Amino acid sequence: MFKPEFFKTSSLTAVTMIVTSAPALASGFALNTQSAEALGAATAGSPATRATPANAFFNPAAIVGVEGIESSLSLVGVINNTSFENAEAALFGTVPVQGEARGDAVIGDAVFPTGATAVRLNEHLFAGIAAYAPFGFNTEYPDTSVMRYQGTFSQVVSGSLTPIIGVALGEHWSIAGGPRFQYIDVDTDGAIDAAGIEAALLMTSAVPGTDDIFFEFDANDWGIGYTVGIQGDLTSNIHVGVSFISKVEHDLEGRAKFDLGASAAGQNLAMMAGLFQDTGLSSELTTPAMIQFGVVADLSPRTRLMASATQTRWASFDQLVTTFENPAQPPEVTTQNWDNAWGGAIGVEHDISQSESIRAGVMLEEDPVNPDFSTARVPGAKRVWLGAGYSRELSDRAELHLAASYVYNDTGPVDQSAALAENQFRGSLQADVNISGLLFAVGLDWKF
Repeated sequence: MFKPEFFKTSSLTAVTMIVTSAPALASGFALNTQSAEALGAATAGSPATRATPANAFFNPAAIVGVEGIESSLSLVGVINNTSFENAEAALFGTVPVQGEARGDAVIGDAVFPTGATAVRLNEHLFAGIAAYAPFGFNTEYPDTSVMRYQGTFSQVVSGSLTPIIGVALGEHWSIAGGPRFQYIDVDTDGAIDAAGIEAALLMTSAVPGTDDIFFEFDANDWGIGYTVGIQGDLTSNIHVGVSFISKVEHDLEGRAKFDLGASAAGQNLAMMAGLFQDTGLSSELTTPAMIQFGVVADLSPRTRLMASATQTRWASFDQLVTTFENPAQPPEVTTQNWDNAWGGAIGVEHDISQSESIRAGVMLEEDPVNPDFSTARVPGAKRVWLGAGYSRELSDRAELHLAASYVYNDTGPVDQSAALAENQFRGSLQADVNISGLLFAVGLDWKF
């Protein structure tokens, strides 16, 4: 677990600015809405764009080629249209869970900033720093819903800072890289079937599903990884880029709180078995590595065809295990077993004048979620992105970027089997989660 006290103190303001719990808008709960300019083409070609600090998330070599000092800031807003329906759940395989079987606003709206600054140190050497929100999601269901034993609220908040050093290798190629300091905060709330646990452990006549405990788990950590990238010209008209972002291992530490005030069964279990005491907790979370490819082909002096492909290596996201300082409290286990997932985008950019450009693109993304373990907390689905953007030079120092994108997801089925040992007291759950969203972004590039 990475705990650099000086880094925490000196970067507090920057991290506060870019930490976000935005809804998951890319593979799994990764976010690729990191640049207004890139969003306008559905990220097509972004790993290959040169002298564009705004796209340092897609390739750190994008800082190479700037003149003097250049900064880029993007503000991204998300409006979601989400719902759940057809929810059915049972405890101990036979007792139906009572509650709401459908509802709206599963995922909240969000606004978050990202940005980067780059400086030319000499003819061949460049430096920069990029601040992004690489991961984030939130889902919420009513406390009275059928979903409550599998989770009522889930949120991942993230922020990262990446110092970058870039080198121009002659006129046509460049490389760059740097460490990535990443912060993660995870919050999960839900209900526990105290009546069912009491009946099973204390052999009482309590009826499952009639007496609930609500809990809150909160944990966070700093971790460190790295990113590297290369860009170059295959020909005078074809420009390529490849980058790699490493996985980051987090050793999360935090607190567990249990609300026993309205639960007679919970109070009995606390007194008789020592369960459900407020306590410290720990868990491990590994965010995935990413490999990104991009190409930009000049079709004419004013028109460019762009394409990109990304693999997010979600196979490292196999299981979440939360352990508690209270020795009487058994670990909480959630199996994920996600798969690596690919996304691909294609787009076009056209200069309508010397100071104005338009762009558009489409992206398709695979779903990394294993259908045998799909959860209500992070519903999975294939995604289709449609993006459009506009850029205008405001002066010889400033350029404005505007973008909008529509994201459509397939219906994400939730399927938690009662046969899983971890669902002994959570029960089974089947439901459908529908997600679509609109994204709007504004960006400003400034040359000092």
